[in-house]
Amino acid sequence: MIWVYAICERPELRLPPVRGLAEAPLEGIAEGALLAVASRHEREPEEPALDALWAHERVIEALMADRAVLPLRFGTRMPDADAVRTPLAARREHLLEALDRVRGRVELAVRAIQPEAVAAAPAAPAASGREYLRARLSIRRSGASLHEPLAALAVAARHRPDLAPGELLRASYLVEQPSVAGFRSAVERLQREHPEAALLCTGPWPAYSFVEQAGE
Repeated sequence: MIWVYAICERPELRLPPVRGLAEAPLEGIAEGALLAVASRHEREPEEPALDALWAHERVIEALMADRAVLPLRFGTRMPDADAVRTPLAARREHLLEALDRVRGRVELAVRAIQPEAVAAAPAAPAASGREYLRARLSIRRSGASLHEPLAALAVAARHRPDLAPGELLRASYLVEQPSVAGFRSAVERLQREHPEAALLCTGPWPAYSFVEQAGE
């Protein structure tokens, strides 16, 4: 079984000196200008879930140090090297374009909640359909007032429409690496301007929200 961490460029570069799941050595599976980074296992590694997640993430972040990377979803497995190369060859141009899109960029995630609304959950049902729609519109406007200035600082942005009770915003932003500090400053400024909300900015992360999976 082959566990695949990411697809990247520059197959001629040496892989970073980190280990994969279960301390397995990394292996590069090349297909033209593309490289899938993987590790081989006789059976699925039995590491605790959190340890396995961090091992997966560690490999991807190490690869990002010197090349553009398309991180693959945790748990991406293939039976053999040919099964890895087939989607790389079939989607070569698309994957190269995706690498161009994320090169030199990282993902930042922002979540905004209304602490009072969360503490009051579960909320009482709206007295009428009009009241419910008015409340939803207010949440949408509040979320937009936070999202729009941040999206203006990003190359691309994606926000979740299905918010939990008390949530105003849950979004991901693709940001140029030199602009990360400025983006964080913008989040801090929005926090001062919106004391009724609690904003949390995490990252930088690999661009999980802005890439498609190679086999899809």
